[in-house]
Amino acid sequence: MILGIDFGTSRTVAASLANGEYTICRFNCDGNFKEFIPSLIAVKDGSIRFGWDAVACANDPDVYLMRSLKRMAGYCPPDLDFELAPNVHITILDLATLFLEHVKNMLKSISNLNIDQDEPIEVMIASPANANSNQRYITMEAFKQAGFIVKGMLNEPTAAAIEFSHRYLKKTGNQTPAKYVAVYDLGGGTFDASVIELADNSFDVLAHEGVSKLGGDDIDMVIFDLVLQKLQKQREELSQSDRVRLLEECRRNKEGINAFSRKLAIEISRVFDDEKKILIDKKDIYNHCEPIIRQSLDTLKTAIESAEMINIESRGKRKLEAIYLAGGAVGFPLVLRKLRDQFGKKVRISANPQACTAVGLAISADPSRSTHLGESVTRNLGVWREYGTDKIFDTIIEKSSRLKPRSGPLQVKRTYNPIHNLGHLRFIECSSLGQSGEPDGDIADIKEILFPYDPMLKNKEDLRHVPVVSRPDLATQEVTETYSYDSRGIITVEVENLTAQYKKTYILSQRALPIETSALPIEPSID
Repeated sequence: MILGIDFGTSRTVAASLANGEYTICRFNCDGNFKEFIPSLIAVKDGSIRFGWDAVACANDPDVYLMRSLKRMAGYCPPDLDFELAPNVHITILDLATLFLEHVKNMLKSISNLNIDQDEPIEVMIASPANANSNQRYITMEAFKQAGFIVKGMLNEPTAAAIEFSHRYLKKTGNQTPAKYVAVYDLGGGTFDASVIELADNSFDVLAHEGVSKLGGDDIDMVIFDLVLQKLQKQREELSQSDRVRLLEECRRNKEGINAFSRKLAIEISRVFDDEKKILIDKKDIYNHCEPIIRQSLDTLKTAIESAEMINIESRGKRKLEAIYLAGGAVGFPLVLRKLRDQFGKKVRISANPQACTAVGLAISADPSRSTHLGESVTRNLGVWREYGTDKIFDTIIEKSSRLKPRSGPLQVKRTYNPIHNLGHLRFIECSSLGQSGEPDGDIADIKEILFPYDPMLKNKEDLRHVPVVSRPDLATQEVTETYSYDSRGIITVEVENLTAQYKKTYILSQRALPIETSALPIEPSID
């Protein structure tokens, strides 16, 4: 069984490949067929529940709720232990794994697919184009630990472009003028803009821009705050679970807004016993959401401008085929209005914005289509280094770098002679670079790794308390760093002392640990 699965901030959607057809998976929930699994988590009596099981008990005041797990994975280390509910501690990676195990069980037990319990499930998965290495690692690892066979990982807007091409474009060949589609992907937690050149079954990603914390969640929060204003209450007056319940009500009612609505009614009796509904003027919602939509439009325009300066092959000037809208939050009417004001008839909205990514993933997994993908690096990677008494920022992989199909990971090497006893390497990912090459824009701190330049320290287990000191005598040692950026967006670095012949390999997530390390320290819990 081959599936495309879009692990979403609000909804998780699967699409299947069977007999040349790509269809959205449906789940029989008490006789009602649903085309998604809510990405909602609940803790009741110490037991963790997921999806529709979590929805079923969400209104119980004794239940603890969590939403937007995917967004949380963008800024929390995979091994961070946090308190999900009283006396229930878990890491982000373990929680994501449990959720995806639930998804797998749903697919095998109550979906419209005929999957035997012991049948392996191969999946193509996705992450936001602007996702940092931490989020990509958590996504990939959670699917694997949940028992899926991961065929590959795409950026979400790339998958949406594949679905667009399959649905709307006739087959193109080498003599066809080059076309490109700009994907405007506004999900629950992130915004991505990708510009993708289309030619036959080839998809060359020309440019990516994105905002890692911009999505439907932010629109929900606008409505949430307007409700509290009406009630003359502060966020701090609500418990964590009541905040989630009210946010879920805001999200559910937001999805009912249409172009003819004048007011939005929010059912709040599940949170406030003495109130039933709060009416919010749509005009007030739009005014407060204007900056969110404006930021997404500016990001889209930057991506298009960047793409127009790139020339992969001499095929003449490209033609903008469409601005393609994908992601659950594009159903918010203000989004479509603002995009049409800017781009007119070029704007096309997916027939099913919440499922087009999953369908595109299923298409890309189809062995009969021979889809060729040329992805580009989506974020800049660099490292702060010791340079005498100063710190310098060394850009390792630039955002403009391209990944060539079937050519293996993109590799970059650094070779040098150290003058310190210890390499204290602080890695940064960022969406842009300043005029002097410093990290700028949307910045993610990937923490640090400690590598012993001094061979006397190579077997020391804990280097955190070893001071970094100048050691000119170590300039006789030759050290090399080999960085690999693979098609999934996962970055690894191998640091080797060539002179003394020892090395360590690290996965660059927000807590960079040697690959062979299994026991992870527990950080203080977060609220």
